[in-house]
Amino acid sequence: MKITLTGIGLWARGLTSLAGFAAASRDGFAALSEAQFEPPKPIAIPSRERRRAGLAINLGVEVAHQACDVSGIDKSSVASVFVSALGDTATTDYMCRKLSGADKLLSPTKFHNSVHNAPACYWAISADNRAPNTFVGGFLESLGAGLFEASSQAIGADAPVLLVAYDLATAPPLDEVAAIGDTLAVAFVIEPTRQAQLRQTSLAVDAKLRFVGNAVPATAPRAAALARLAATNPMGGGLALVERCVAECAKGDESGESVLRFPAGSQAHVELRLESTR
Repeated sequence: MKITLTGIGLWARGLTSLAGFAAASRDGFAALSEAQFEPPKPIAIPSRERRRAGLAINLGVEVAHQACDVSGIDKSSVASVFVSALGDTATTDYMCRKLSGADKLLSPTKFHNSVHNAPACYWAISADNRAPNTFVGGFLESLGAGLFEASSQAIGADAPVLLVAYDLATAPPLDEVAAIGDTLAVAFVIEPTRQAQLRQTSLAVDAKLRFVGNAVPATAPRAAALARLAATNPMGGGLALVERCVAECAKGDESGESVLRFPAGSQAHVELRLESTR
């Protein structure tokens, strides 16, 4: 399966854009260990709505717009795939605590934000987007499943697809389900290679996707500080993918590979090969 990555968005502590990631990579992400997480404030959502939306929604909307801006695609027409291991754990925690207590009245806003497709819906509204959106949940292997879903949709429809992946840091007792130490979100615009070659884009990394056996370890970022961050979140494999894209765009003539975890005992093998930077 051959596709081209033409857009990247990301948000984590100390890393809040593709340009910021590229700048941090030049000194080996030396400042990352001291960085603090700052919640995003996506300008595409009015300030009152941002406050009501919650962190998961704001993360998804922010990185979605970033990736589309880098790619230069029409935000109003791109289909999207959203993925997460646990969804909005902050809202889940709130709802469980309320329902287990004496006062079981839930906030209507928090209740409607609790569903897994809420970030996709806020994205659609913020971008005036009426294209289909999909949510993929594969627990800790959600990113690999989402990448194949988005790539399959892009090839099947011969059109760009936006992939958005996020997970929030967990607190007790949800950390017993999945111990997520850092909040992280990444997004990629995926296009059929033939179509991407017809457009002028600032980023163009060709990729070939295939399944490999589960004996092949998932790829961690090369930079030690980035690897430590990636290891704290199920979507951390996205940082290894971003690192590879940035490195190959800088070198201009090299290829490499990344392996992402995938459900059902296999893995998604992503071979990246830079064709051109336009």
